[in-house]
Amino acid sequence: MTNSPSPRGAGLALLLLCAANFLDAMDVSTIGVALPAIQTELGMPATSLQWAVSAYVLGYGGFLLLGGRVADLFGHRRVFLWSLGIFAAASIAGGFVDSGPTLIAARLVKGIAAAFTAPAALALLLSVFGEGEKRAKALGVFASTGATGFVLGMVLGGAATIVSWRATLVMGAPVAILALVIAPFVLPADERRGEGRKHFDWAGALTITPGLLLFVFGITNAAAAGWNDFFTWGSLVASAVLIALFLIVESRHADPMVPLHIFRRAKLSHANAIAALFQGAYVGFQFIATLYYQDVIGWSAFATGFCFAFGGVCVMFLAPRFATVAQNRGTTGLMAVGVGLQAMSYILWVALVGHIDPIILVALNQIPLGVGYAMTYPAIQVAALSDVEEDKSGLASGLLFASFQIGGGIVLAAASAIFAAAPHFGWDPYVGGIVFVALLAILITLLAAVGPKSAGLRPQAYQAAE
Repeated sequence: MTNSPSPRGAGLALLLLCAANFLDAMDVSTIGVALPAIQTELGMPATSLQWAVSAYVLGYGGFLLLGGRVADLFGHRRVFLWSLGIFAAASIAGGFVDSGPTLIAARLVKGIAAAFTAPAALALLLSVFGEGEKRAKALGVFASTGATGFVLGMVLGGAATIVSWRATLVMGAPVAILALVIAPFVLPADERRGEGRKHFDWAGALTITPGLLLFVFGITNAAAAGWNDFFTWGSLVASAVLIALFLIVESRHADPMVPLHIFRRAKLSHANAIAALFQGAYVGFQFIATLYYQDVIGWSAFATGFCFAFGGVCVMFLAPRFATVAQNRGTTGLMAVGVGLQAMSYILWVALVGHIDPIILVALNQIPLGVGYAMTYPAIQVAALSDVEEDKSGLASGLLFASFQIGGGIVLAAASAIFAAAPHFGWDPYVGGIVFVALLAILITLLAAVGPKSAGLRPQAYQAAE
């Protein structure tokens, strides 16, 4: 059942959901540029400093499937409000931390809260907006705010660090609190789900959640400590065992947390695969390019973050339009063109780095990169959610967001390994790392192009949405 609020109410609901989505995505990258200031004040060793960033990703990626299913069972609005409240509280607490462990704990709690907020928010959006052009536009705006939050996180973090590194943790709290005050009046009420608690799949939750946590931890640790580190391979082995147990449990459970037949939906599975690889390639490029701009050229943290501002602006203004195109004309071609533009941007960077002025290099790289990201991100969301029932929308959203997070971690670990090993083979580490990203982007383009074909929406779908 889809709610049909007034246009003003629907617009305000969309604004609130997009604000939460922006905060969740922004916090992935905001704190990165503040790490030197954090290390100076808290005295954190370099080995644990990276976990100020990674703890958020660990909680976010590890709890997304659980968050999506809990939202489906216990109510999208209820889960959204509770998790957003916890996010606001953890943000405020982060401003008062006095040690590395308390900082990491605050970041972990924020990541877990985001894992429940994000799929609930996307499911609420699908509930507010009916099928057709209205939903396409809303999905485009929602996708653009998430992508913009991630891309501009470094810019906003650099600006906040001018005041204090603690501002990077606290600055989302006022927005979250304001959303909490208004949300109960504009978001659709949850349907009664009297049987939800009774049928909750605890066995599935207790295998997949630690399984994903250990997987994200292992991949993240590999980027810092290497693949030979005990905590890297030990976590990955334990993760494989738990995920295998999860698949066994789900195949036998009467009401599974993740019905395995959902993976037989071609568009959803294809979109998740593209999401993981496409986001991973972007994160790998951002990581290596950031190091180059700071360590080789000598730019400040704020100037480095500002290099990605144009891409964020492209996503902000173009993603809603491309979401409508995806809804009308299909998603496969749009994803292929978008990732192809990103591959072109990586190739341009490799071909021109060291040969032209760095500012011109950034401009030539960011134009196709920003436009390509603006095309791909909303097309993936439209494809993933186009054939999912409303009572599975939280789960499908959790799968999609988990693909983005886990894919980013896997490809970043691989790009970091190539970056570290390149000098031993006589390669420039920056060129070697981004060559890997470019080759991966070419393969993703081919994978996107052979995805399931989908026709645009029928005109009567628009009429039904009106």
